[in-house]
Amino acid sequence: MSKKYSVFITVLFCLFTFGFGAALILTPSRDFSEQENRFLTQFKAPTADTLRSGKFMENFEKYVSDQFPLRDQWIQLKARSERLLGKQENNKVYFGADGQTLFAQFTPPTDEELSQRVGFVNKLGENLNVPVYFSLVPDKSWAWANLLPANAPKVDDGSTISRAEALCGDKVAYIDLRWVLANDRGAFYRTDHHWTTMGAQKAGQALLEGMGLVQQAGDLKVLGYQSLPYTQVSDSFYGTTYSSSGAGWVDPDSIHTVIPEGGTKGNVTVTGYPEGVPVESSLYHPEKLEVKDKYAYFLGGNQPLCVIKNPDAAGGRLLVIRDSYSDSLAPFLAEEFQEVHLFDLRYNNMSLTQYVTDNGIDQVLVLYSVANFSTDINLFKLDH
Repeated sequence: MSKKYSVFITVLFCLFTFGFGAALILTPSRDFSEQENRFLTQFKAPTADTLRSGKFMENFEKYVSDQFPLRDQWIQLKARSERLLGKQENNKVYFGADGQTLFAQFTPPTDEELSQRVGFVNKLGENLNVPVYFSLVPDKSWAWANLLPANAPKVDDGSTISRAEALCGDKVAYIDLRWVLANDRGAFYRTDHHWTTMGAQKAGQALLEGMGLVQQAGDLKVLGYQSLPYTQVSDSFYGTTYSSSGAGWVDPDSIHTVIPEGGTKGNVTVTGYPEGVPVESSLYHPEKLEVKDKYAYFLGGNQPLCVIKNPDAAGGRLLVIRDSYSDSLAPFLAEEFQEVHLFDLRYNNMSLTQYVTDNGIDQVLVLYSVANFSTDINLFKLDH
């Protein structure tokens, strides 16, 4: 190696190391990453306790990683490099065989963990004197298994849902959604973990059948919205799976609606509780289509409680113990129930038993994606 080349490499190394170090110091820290749709680690001054315990260095490493200059561009460069090398995964996201579909990795709970989680659902059924239904939304990696890269290890094989159904007690009726979503290319977003409006509509029909509001397939009640057209409201949706993947070559998803604002008869009203107090709300929030998290267009995003009323509906009062999948499902449920109460355990500590009594609830649905049900730490609240 020549002396000039050695000097060049040394200078380049110093520029890279100290240049990025200086940029890290001089560039203002970002609070939130639109690309990754998450809050970023902030610098915390060391204390004697954090230095002694090692927590300062742990936080500092996360801070440097999150605030690294051009982080978003580096993530995309890494993803493209992995793909060029023939790898089918980056940052716990699998690249689909079609080049356009992204799958978040799924880790099933152990038998003990799942038994405990379903046990909380069973406790809810035992505590209430109204019908309790339970359903899990299969992961996209189960529904679209044919698009997964070969031998992908961390995917949903359907066994978690089968085990959960078998663990249900006598007071809980399980509703299986797998077969209405299987192999349906329109049922999930390619860049996100959520189901689409089409998937929510099909699942809603299956839920209504399971709860006895409509008859089984082959002799279905004709629902008023089944003949309505799909309306596209956005063609630039990049979901959370995309945000983690760095897969900049993937095209955006489109977002659609079927039920108009106010319901098919215009009598639907929505009350949201984003801060714990009631505020007038709506089924759809167009302003959310201007931000990264466009899925919040449905009901405005996560909140402790949301109550939808439709005085013209034939059904009674339904309480849904929910995750975010229920947001795009809610307009379909609101067509059939006079009241739909969406209750999020992550942000709501009210007693469910008391809530059912106080609000005259006559049916309860526990509805989670299988991934969220496998990780949610708030399910113990079902037993109070």
